[in-house]
Amino acid sequence: MDERLELRVRDLKNPDPDVRRAAYKAFGEIDDPRAIEILVETIGFEDPSVQAEAAWALGESRNVSAVDPLVDALKDEDVGVRRCAAWGLGSIGDPRALGPLIRALGDESWRVRSAAAQALGDIGDPVAFDPLVEALDDDDSTVRVVSAWALGETADARAVDPLVRALDDENSHCRIVAAEALNKLGWQNSDHKLRKVAKFLERLGRRSD
Repeated sequence: MDERLELRVRDLKNPDPDVRRAAYKAFGEIDDPRAIEILVETIGFEDPSVQAEAAWALGESRNVSAVDPLVDALKDEDVGVRRCAAWGLGSIGDPRALGPLIRALGDESWRVRSAAAQALGDIGDPVAFDPLVEALDDDDSTVRVVSAWALGETADARAVDPLVRALDDENSHCRIVAAEALNKLGWQNSDHKLRKVAKFLERLGRRSD
């Protein structure tokens, strides 16, 4: 066994959760298939703060074998675990995570919903288009911001209309991100909408001078 891996395995048995948390974090940086196996085996048997670190490490691994345990972690009682699981699934980018991530857009925590929206943007599959459009109406502004960004990542011209509507969002950050997403999409729509986006970006540019 790799010396670094052996050291981290010992740390996983340490009674101090801070030591175990650091060990899980290091696992994501070890390029060894056995490290992933150990993470997968142990992720469900830790206290929440350490389990969240394990979920994050699995995402860092970019290993598709981590998809199923991370999907299971999306159902965890702890918000931090669910949030890290959503982020990890987006980092891996496997389409098997699409359904669970779409369901996570309805999570009771805005932190989980925003992480799910980011993950869906990272994966960039068109199946997430309608759920992300719905998320533009989320009660939480962070979820709306991330959803606007994610729609820009879809490269789907259908996103233009909902993003133009998001230019009227009460949150300034959401308006800025929506404009940037429209710019990324190339404004593939009518002249009227193009002018609205151009005008918004012009005002934004003047404020930043």
